[in-house]
Amino acid sequence: MRKNSWIIALCMLLAISCNNSNNADQQEDNTAVDSLELARQDSIQKAEAEAKLNEEREAAEQQKRDEEAEQFCRQFSIEDLLDLLEHYGGAKIVQNGGLTFIYEDEIESTDGDVGEDRIVYGREIEKGDKKDFGYNLISTSKHSCYYELNLDTSTNPYLYFANKDDADSFYDRVANHKPFEYEGKTYYINNNNGVLYIDTKYDEDSFETHYVLYPLELEEGFYKIKIGVWM
Repeated sequence: MRKNSWIIALCMLLAISCNNSNNADQQEDNTAVDSLELARQDSIQKAEAEAKLNEEREAAEQQKRDEEAEQFCRQFSIEDLLDLLEHYGGAKIVQNGGLTFIYEDEIESTDGDVGEDRIVYGREIEKGDKKDFGYNLISTSKHSCYYELNLDTSTNPYLYFANKDDADSFYDRVANHKPFEYEGKTYYINNNNGVLYIDTKYDEDSFETHYVLYPLELEEGFYKIKIGVWM
């Protein structure tokens, strides 16, 4: 009887020992799982924080570009426009980085037809998909703008503004501009029913027109100012 009791006690001790060992192993497994979950959560939080930081950085950079582009548009002057008109391919406003080259496209002459050439300089403008002639243009700012020059049998320049207030500001400033000197000539702005004539004096009583600015037109999301060239 005592022998049986001893065997039973031994079995019970072994069972308790095995159970404690299993509990310890389970506890170690749970601790490992908790550690992995904490590491995963920490990784997610860090990724979210980094993504938010990148978004804030991009938003700040975009705001800065918008502000600089708006300032450029509001300071763009009739003298800057004459610079573009008078110095094909070598305007100071391009050389100093105010406007950058976007693209040049050409249609070659065929069957005796005159070819066409288009050159575009812009600010906060990207070249998009190819069209039959030229490219779609993508605005990268609320205050982007560009200058387009078309050459065939005549010279046809245009100014485009993404923001109507910027276009209105430029047009109003030109309309109210006093006579000014540019490269040794005195220019006058004569407003005829909203059409702006950029003139020099021919004699005391008459003017010679060099360029004409026509009122704004909305075209493919941009406000266009057509420029007539009188040569």
